[in-house]
Amino acid sequence: MLLARLLLLAALAAAPVAGPAAAALGAVPVGPAGDAFYDPPADLVPGRPGTVVWRRPAAGLAALDAAARTDVVVFRSRALDGRPIVQSATVAVPHGAPPRGGWPVVSFFHVTTGGADSCAPSRVTPDNPELERLTRADTVVARLLRAGVAVARPDGEGIGTPGRHPYLVGRSLARSQSDAVRAARGLDRRIGRRWVAMGHSEGGVASLWSADLGARLAPELDLRAVAAFSPVTRTAELVDLLRLVPLATPPVDGLTALASLIITGAAEADPQLRAMLTRGALSPAAVRLLPHVEDRCLVELTRRSSWGGLAPAQVPGPAFAQARPILLRVLRENDVRRADLRRVPVRIDHGALDLVAPLPLTEELVLGQRARGALIALRRWPTATHVDVADDGQAAGAAVRWVLARLSTPART
Repeated sequence: MLLARLLLLAALAAAPVAGPAAAALGAVPVGPAGDAFYDPPADLVPGRPGTVVWRRPAAGLAALDAAARTDVVVFRSRALDGRPIVQSATVAVPHGAPPRGGWPVVSFFHVTTGGADSCAPSRVTPDNPELERLTRADTVVARLLRAGVAVARPDGEGIGTPGRHPYLVGRSLARSQSDAVRAARGLDRRIGRRWVAMGHSEGGVASLWSADLGARLAPELDLRAVAAFSPVTRTAELVDLLRLVPLATPPVDGLTALASLIITGAAEADPQLRAMLTRGALSPAAVRLLPHVEDRCLVELTRRSSWGGLAPAQVPGPAFAQARPILLRVLRENDVRRADLRRVPVRIDHGALDLVAPLPLTEELVLGQRARGALIALRRWPTATHVDVADDGQAAGAAVRWVLARLSTPART
């Protein structure tokens, strides 16, 4: 069996690679077709975080025209409890020759899409109900590629690959970003050590936690800065107030769907809370919908046949009072207000018309972090919403120029 596996991997590694970037690719096997690509055999999972299990060329919408080459990679990582896992990402490199020291790289984490495998941006297809969110970062990514920056786009722990997604849990999100950069460098030798964490909404949270944890999770890399679009904060207060709402109508149905991700994500960070969800913390109706979190994306969770059909007041169960302190503690521990943002320069772009992550909450976050000594640039966009703040007509150009300036500064000693 072992001999057969070794022969298979040798054959995969010998598969031809087209294009001028072929010579720069490391000795990384080509993975199998289909869904098996995202679920390697158990004996291939353990290993140093960020090392690549295998790759394959990106296809369709996952391969941007602005890139000279885009690959999907499956790489080794660690779960919150330290178990070896795999994660997935796309890695895109720019046209032309890299500068001395290699192309800088941005690790861009996506907006909330959900926790199912079909919610992974690397799996995007034209018929995906989550198409808009899965491609929302394309404008920023294309700008970075045209400016000579490589881009790694992690799908996130448990999205696309086996396991559950620890939604809005800081260490998990930050590890996804730093391990994706490691994987990008293992894939293509022309990618250098300089990197920036960047993201939108949930990805904004990921990036702010990378400001705190990124250099410790990947000390061999050179984290220069962090840029966040519309980061989410104060989820503890949101969930605590939302549970009192007795309606199941728009836009509350969307908030109920988000609450399902927030609650189950927090449960991944606390085994006691996870056990309590099915032991009375959630109502029987909510417990029946728990499998939806694993096999549906956000837009599907919002439907009346899923979490969107429940009023928020129908989500708590008879034992919610016992689970509530644990839930609120986990959410507060992972709120970006608790992150240490003093380690690198930070930029936040936020729309004044944002109804998902209201601007006043971000302004409060920035004031608190500045009082602690963080260097944060906040840019308010008066006509931007949560959806379009990173568009070309809004913050995309200014944010990318700021990132490029940080990537061009001399290396730290």
